[in-house]
Amino acid sequence: MMDRILSNKWSVRIISLIFAAVLFTYITSSSDKTLSMGESGTYVDVINNVPVEVYYDKDKMTVSGAPDTVDVTVTGSKGLVQLAKSQSNLVAYIDLKKAKAGTQNAKIQIKGLSDRLKATINPATSKVTIAEKVTKKYTVDVELNKSVIADGYQAGTAKVKPKKVSITGSQEVLNQIAYVKATISDEKDQKSDFDTTATVSAFDANLNKLDVEIDPGQVDVSVPVSKIGKTVPLRFQQSGNPADKTVTISSLTSDDTKVTVIAPESVTDSIEQITIPIDVTQITGDKTVEVKVPVPTGATSVNPTSVKVNIKTTKKQNDQSSNNDANKSSGQTPEAPATTTPDTTTPPANNDKDENSDDNSDTEDKQVSTEFRDVPITITGLNNSESFNTTFIDPVSGKVNITINGTQKEIDTVERSDFNIVANLSNLQEGIHTVPLAVHGLAANFTFTLTQSKAEIQIVKKVADASNQDLS
Repeated sequence: MMDRILSNKWSVRIISLIFAAVLFTYITSSSDKTLSMGESGTYVDVINNVPVEVYYDKDKMTVSGAPDTVDVTVTGSKGLVQLAKSQSNLVAYIDLKKAKAGTQNAKIQIKGLSDRLKATINPATSKVTIAEKVTKKYTVDVELNKSVIADGYQAGTAKVKPKKVSITGSQEVLNQIAYVKATISDEKDQKSDFDTTATVSAFDANLNKLDVEIDPGQVDVSVPVSKIGKTVPLRFQQSGNPADKTVTISSLTSDDTKVTVIAPESVTDSIEQITIPIDVTQITGDKTVEVKVPVPTGATSVNPTSVKVNIKTTKKQNDQSSNNDANKSSGQTPEAPATTTPDTTTPPANNDKDENSDDNSDTEDKQVSTEFRDVPITITGLNNSESFNTTFIDPVSGKVNITINGTQKEIDTVERSDFNIVANLSNLQEGIHTVPLAVHGLAANFTFTLTQSKAEIQIVKKVADASNQDLS
């Protein structure tokens, strides 16, 4: 049956016509799916995101508040509606050429539309503010993204040309300017001095970009780059004495003999070595311990942060005791040296020495304390520290006293340069914060007390420098 139909040319023509009609109907309905028919056979459609132009005296005035785009609903014949939607010459505009300074509701109009079409604009009006232009000069600060400088290197003070730019806008907007920045982000992993250009932007106190005119819009920037850090030797110092009196420490060694101090050159110039106290009070034999490397005052970090120390021990030899024991076991009395006549009225000299040694040992093991006064608190961890000022509220001086406890021998080895008191401001923003104080660099065998365990610190953002010169 199907073969007979397909073999008949008229049947094939009729089937093709039916398919063509169905396809035409589908395409037509698809293209018209955004159209709706109104009264009297008119069609309605919406043209979205029509750009808005604002006409005003751009040499003397500024305008804010106008929308970037509007939606236009057009009504008319199907062909004209489709034509209007397909063309790109439709523009909305606000005419403020004769408007006076101030805030007002402005009518939004349309051009580029056929007179035979009716248009409805959404929104129909816009609240705009017209103000006289003001021009001031601002100093440009350079901001480097973290990826610009390679690890182990630091950027010096960047040079900007020109140092100041002219910013034009309404007085109200200019009053909001807190930062004028030339941000460098395109450069990556720089290890040497480099020159580049950067776009200048103005921001308010919340780092919102402001809509102002900046001249010039780009500046030339020269950035010096230097390697940071200084490699200095490590010195290991015995702290305390082994609890086992028969054990002495023969050596303190490590495979890591040097450490790199990450700090500005002004800090590293005064650092010749780092001394690490090694607590040996619990040592009974050879042992390897891992100790932290103290961060010197003014430095940001050290590399490596910890090292392994090999502690070698020896047993004390008491020859006289051994000889006495041997003589006693053989039934003989010890013989005095031939050249010496024993004096029975005074104790043997070596007995006095033993007693003095015991007395010294008791003194060395005695628990004592020492106080360091007016130790400055070091602030660390503040992100983008060049953009903030910090002020101590409590203590106002930014200094505290510390009392360190330990044995007499241990305390005698403690110096001011062995430790620092740190306030960590990591992840803190503008405002007043109470942060705990930590002591870095002090050996674990010491205990300590601070006159206060926390500090109250205020963080304030720096404000951009603007001159009062009016360039308009």
